[in-house]
Amino acid sequence: MSSRSSGTHTLAAAIVLLSFLAQAAWGDTPEWANKLKSMGKVYSGDESSVVQDVKIFGRAHGQWNYSDGDSAGNSFNGSGEELRRLRGGVSISFLNGFTALGRMNLEQGGFGFTEIGFESWDELYLQYGRKGWLGFDEATIGYGRYKLLFGGEEHQSSKRIKTIERSAINNRFGSTRPTGVMMNAANDGVEYIFGVWSREPDERGWANWDEGVAVQASATFGALDGEWILDFVYADHADAADTVFDYDWAGSVTYNRDFGRASLLTNVTFSEAGDVDPLGVVVLPTYYIVPDKLEAAFRYQWAQSSADTGVPRSSSSRGIRRVASKEGFSTGNGENYHALYAGLNYYLAGDNVKLMTGLEYETITGDSSRELDGLTFWLAARIYF
Repeated sequence: MSSRSSGTHTLAAAIVLLSFLAQAAWGDTPEWANKLKSMGKVYSGDESSVVQDVKIFGRAHGQWNYSDGDSAGNSFNGSGEELRRLRGGVSISFLNGFTALGRMNLEQGGFGFTEIGFESWDELYLQYGRKGWLGFDEATIGYGRYKLLFGGEEHQSSKRIKTIERSAINNRFGSTRPTGVMMNAANDGVEYIFGVWSREPDERGWANWDEGVAVQASATFGALDGEWILDFVYADHADAADTVFDYDWAGSVTYNRDFGRASLLTNVTFSEAGDVDPLGVVVLPTYYIVPDKLEAAFRYQWAQSSADTGVPRSSSSRGIRRVASKEGFSTGNGENYHALYAGLNYYLAGDNVKLMTGLEYETITGDSSRELDGLTFWLAARIYF
């Protein structure tokens, strides 16, 4: 099935979303929305059975944006809609410790054009875990295609992110699905991740091991009235033409803290990547205007490169750079990148059903032929079960 984006489609979607908003108002969550939180658990057994749990899950993320900006001194504007994510999958827990999970990406096409069908496996793995194992309070080890958890924003599922898109520096390092062995463990209040990954890319499923390995280590713990996340990946492969990890190494430090209705995420990412060496800072505060219903989200991001064409990586761009490309202009790449975001999130059923809107200003400086700046207005709907 395919569809071309149009103003009519966008207007119809906006009317539907606004009608849900009006019906829900500030009252209790509708019963149909509450069912989303439990409908995915289709079977639950006990420890004496072969199969303990079967869960199905899915998410649908749609969005629209209008951007107005300048690319290398040339003005442009435009809009487009996108089926950002359409995923479905199943997990099966069996034999008192094993879990098999498969989740598919079902969106195809891209900005302004959508086709629905199998695109790739988002995650596909088999793992085993139990409490009091391998010297930890609890531990799990598995093999397959996993989401690489690197950086505070990437540690948070796309089902629960506070901004319509994650930051450019996050997308530079975190938005990958490598194949490998991953171990999760917890001991004395500290959570650990250890990973050994194939550097070989595979766009659809499990990769081979012909291009060497990358290793990962992460730790999450509480300190200074908040949560700290430390991430490190060593890949030593920045000059490779075709690799999941196009950097030598990268590190990330994240601090999360709640202040009643408010919360704060701060992240610093540093790396060595050939002659580029991206460095980035993200500050993301939020505030509940109406508890559990209406939330304001803000973000400042800055990224710098040792080369004059190093940030951001255009292949993971959204918003203004997608519009620039659609209108036939350079998508921007430079030495310095700054962005300011302000948005509102309305929760009809927590993160299971929410509407999001945002306004973002971005500027890229460095090589004058690649400079870009401008403003983007976003609308988005997020649903999952």
